[in-house]
Amino acid sequence: MAPLFLTRGQGAYVWDVDGNKYVDFINGLLPIILGYRYPAVDNAIKKQLKKGITFSLSSPLEYELAQMLIKHIPCAEMVRFGKNGSDVTSGAIRLARAVTGRDHVAVCGYHGWHDWYIGSTTRHLGVPASTRKLTHKFEYNNIGSLEKILKKQKISAVIMEPMNYIEPEKNFLRKVKALTHKHGALFDFR
Repeated sequence: MAPLFLTRGQGAYVWDVDGNKYVDFINGLLPIILGYRYPAVDNAIKKQLKKGITFSLSSPLEYELAQMLIKHIPCAEMVRFGKNGSDVTSGAIRLARAVTGRDHVAVCGYHGWHDWYIGSTTRHLGVPASTRKLTHKFEYNNIGSLEKILKKQKISAVIMEPMNYIEPEKNFLRKVKALTHKHGALFDFR
């Protein structure tokens, strides 16, 4: 049985309140790429804590990181930081709607807890029906399921996880990109 509460982590391992040790394959929902309590990361955090964190304005560290990302990611022309993935995906959807003048979105995969996405899931309680009607799910590795949506709705953005637990088959991602652009929508990998 999976643990409900964790008390600590070290490297790739976590311990629950009963002292049971587990390999953490989720790693903080995936941002923990170096393991828990990695000395260089912990030391940098301690150093920054003495200066303050979560400022209301950007810091030089954000600028330096943005420049590094632009340098090392060929398609990154600009960088904007967010608090979490839900905020980032919501910003991307809002931008796509503004640019295209369209309200509908096609989704594949998980994209957070904001109404625009969660309304398309079984956890939609409290999301207005009018909002729920704007998000349309398509199946991974099934280009026909996306094509059906794009033919029926004026889609602002197609947002998807490029890979989750299965790999793309038969150039699926290239086909999604081409079909998305053919229908005048923006394409977003998360």
